[in-house]
Amino acid sequence: MGLFPTFLRDASLRRLSVTILGLTLFGCSHAPPADFAPDPGLVAQIKDIRIVTSYARACPGSVIAASYEAVLASGERVPFERSYDKKHPPRLHVVFLDRESPDAVSQEDGDWVTERDPLATVSTGFRLTATLRANSRVTSTVVVPPYYGCMPHTFTFSGEPGGAGEVGSNGPEVNVRLAAVRSPFYDKLYVAGFQVGVAPPFYILGDATSVAPADWLIVESRGGRGGTGIAGANGTDGAAGAAGCPAQPGAPGGNGGNGGPGGSGGRGGRISIVVPIDQPLLAGLVDGHSPGGAGGSGGAGGTGGRGGKGGNGQTDQNNRRCPDAADGAQGRAGSAGPTGSEGAPGPRSIVVTAPTRDIFGVQVPPGLGALLERLQRRP
Repeated sequence: MGLFPTFLRDASLRRLSVTILGLTLFGCSHAPPADFAPDPGLVAQIKDIRIVTSYARACPGSVIAASYEAVLASGERVPFERSYDKKHPPRLHVVFLDRESPDAVSQEDGDWVTERDPLATVSTGFRLTATLRANSRVTSTVVVPPYYGCMPHTFTFSGEPGGAGEVGSNGPEVNVRLAAVRSPFYDKLYVAGFQVGVAPPFYILGDATSVAPADWLIVESRGGRGGTGIAGANGTDGAAGAAGCPAQPGAPGGNGGNGGPGGSGGRGGRISIVVPIDQPLLAGLVDGHSPGGAGGSGGAGGTGGRGGKGGNGQTDQNNRRCPDAADGAQGRAGSAGPTGSEGAPGPRSIVVTAPTRDIFGVQVPPGLGALLERLQRRP
């Protein structure tokens, strides 16, 4: 089934393009030579490193733009430059820093690409560390809290399209599991787990103070599109007329066959919303739809056969040449088949309640497990 939602593909491509663009721009600049090193006297004055990020919070999978400053014993701040001019080399450059993080990948220009999985950093945030290579005792770490307002909230899943003239597959079964938890960065955080067919689950998080009180998540399980109808057969070409006096006309071409009907769309899939027993109103955060799939287009009509070529006229007994015979008529093209019918809608979404500890099943990601344990310990 086509279970991978479109938004994830698009988001991945956007992140990839941003990263490639950043690397390309940096690659076009002049990098420092391999033997470029800071002045030892300046290194001796550096007491701390200041990491400055462009935003106070960061979305999972995004790019964190960062700049760096050396704090000298005098209080003066000297920036670590990104660019290099051999005529006027900078006092400090980002290549003088070792940059490490368990939650992000450092880029050559000093920026960071954050971990995509929101649960991996839900309790830790994005920890960014910069260490002066010339003196490893000078190091600094900042924690950038996660932000979830950028995460998608509209999801469409579809069944596989039908084969030639066949009915589309039913929409996949979708289970949306919801809970309200706490994290070190949010007093109330919504966690939604999506299980679509047999695909691995994925998770969406949202700040409960900024999420709409209803229809936060729009979920659709649509039936697959019906297959295109089978094309009609092409008409046969007419036979050529016999030569003679009189010559015989060519036979008409055969008519093309009509296209077959398109397949019907598949039935919409079932959507189940699982919420804690003591928080049944969380189900209102999900607006589920199960439309049937579109009908397939009808098959194209076959082309009409070509008329047979008329026979050549020959000379009669009086030595007069008879005229050539007419070519046969072109066969009629077949009609396109009718479009298949739209699939039937699926059942209405159902709400299932369960104890909070059982909402997400037995095997939960470590980050989510820690949130659930934190919730159970809450007085």
